Order: sequence, then C-alpha cells, then structure tokens
Amino acid sequence: MRSIKNYDFLDNEQKEQFQALVMEILRARDFSDAKFHEVVKANERILAAPWNRALTRTLAETAALVQEFQDTLFRHKGGVQKLENVTDSAVESGGDVEQTLGAIRRGFREMVAMIEEDAEKMVALTLTDALTAIPNRRAFDEHIGRNIAVADQGQRQLSLFMLDIDHFKRFNDEHGHRIGDQALVVVGSILKGFADEMKQLEDREIFPARYGGEEFAVTLLDVAKKEAEELADIIRRKIERYNFVIRDPDGQILAAGIKINVSIGVAELLEDCPAAARDVPHLVDAADKALYLAKASGRNQVRGYVKG
Repeated sequence: MRSIKNYDFLDNEQKEQFQALVMEILRARDFSDAKFHEVVKANERILAAPWNRALTRTLAETAALVQEFQDTLFRHKGGVQKLENVTDSAVESGGDVEQTLGAIRRGFREMVAMIEEDAEKMVALTLTDALTAIPNRRAFDEHIGRNIAVADQGQRQLSLFMLDIDHFKRFNDEHGHRIGDQALVVVGSILKGFADEMKQLEDREIFPARYGGEEFAVTLLDVAKKEAEELADIIRRKIERYNFVIRDPDGQILAAGIKINVSIGVAELLEDCPAAARDVPHLVDAADKALYLAKASGRNQVRGYVKG
C-alpha cells in the first residue's frame, strides 16, 4: 500500500486526517455498508475542506474590496461636486481670465491627485491579507515569480520556506476562532518584524506572505539553503516564545501563557529544483515536502528538502 505521504495533491492537514481515518478503520475492523458510507462522507469533507476555506477567504476579501470601492466612488463623487463648484465660482466671479483658469486647473489637479491616491490604495488592498496585514497569496505569487526569473537568469540563490501552525484546528477548537485569528495575526506580525529588521540591519530582502489558512510563505533572495534554515529556526523560536493573553470584552484576563508552535520546510531553487523545472510550482512543492517532513518528524522544527 502506498503511504499517505505520497499523495502530493493533498495538503498536510488532509494527509493527517486521511491517516487518522485509515487508522480508525483498521482499529475498529468495521467493514459494514454503514461504515463505508460514513467513510465516503468523511473523504468528501476532507477533500472539500481546502476549497471551502479558500472560497470563504476569497469572499471575505472580495467583500472588503467592494466596500472600499464603494467608499472610493463616494469620495470621487464629492470631489467632482467640489470641482464643479470651484469651476462655477471662478466663471461667475467675472475676474481675470488667467485667475479663473488657474482656479480651474488647481481644482483638476486636486481631483487627479485624489484619484491617483485611491488607485494606489486599491492596488495595495488587492495584494494585502485583510487579517494579518502582510502580503497575500496573490502578492506572493507575483513576487516569487519575479524572483525566480532573476535568480535563474543570474544563477543567484533563492530560498523559500513554508511555515505552518502546528495543531491549528485543535487550537481553534480549544480557544475559539477569535483567538485563532489572533494567532495568525501574531505570526504575521513576527514575520513582518523579522523582515523589517533584516532589511534595516543587513539590507536583506525577505518577503513574508500569508499563503492560505494557517500557512505562511517566506522568500529569501541571495540566501543559501543552510542560512535560510538558520533564519527559519530564529523565527520558529520567536513564535515559540510568544505568550498569548486572552481577555474578555471588558479587558479581564481569562487565560495567559498560551503557546503556539510552527513547523517550517525549507527549499532552495538551484539546489532543489531540476534545471528544466526551476519554477514556482516545483520550488513550492519542494518546500511543502520539507514542511511535511517537519510535521511527520514531531513538529515544532525546521527541516530542509531532501531529494528522494
């Protein structure tokens, strides 16, 4: 029988759920029709879960963008009304022609500046994860695509690590989704803080992003695999040391000292991807396999990709 780990179309959580389902069947030795139908339904839930999460996340992001777009339209409507009033006042004043035209030009310049500012905000919104305020999956795809082209052309090192919160479903079940969201925000904040620190101290380009669900991705241009593993372990330990404090709506502490751990898989473009397959899917797949290895080896650790 093939091991669950060989089914690469499944994500790590699905592999764990299928493994648990198989073990449950073997322990119970229940091969009845009723059990068969129960297993089929469980399979459907496991296979559909990532798509349902992705759909929910996409709908939430779309709703936020629609609201921002509506707000932008109202601002533009107000800007057009203001420009119209400025133009009418300038014309009706009967003053010097150059002064009148100057007032109209200033009105148009203010309107254009407002539109340009809103356009920049809209672009930034489409590339930012609404919950964690770090780059989202779309931003990651664009960034790593450009970096792979640069690295492959110039034979420069490009490392990637995939980071996943350990037992996140259990964490959500135990503490609630509000605290689960807080955990995601904290991980995103730690990643962003580390990237900012590396940029300020060493001028290193580290790009963190929320890949989806409880999984994050970090690209590191001009960073070798061994160093990437060391940096990943620094981040792992930062997250491991963080203490969550849960408060009620009145600010009273309900629980303190709550911890989360993460597992991280690391891969490097030139070292781990064949020359004919140096692209986003192969690099992500290598890092994801390293992540699965970290999970299978006990979690809360960093593992590099090992060619099979």
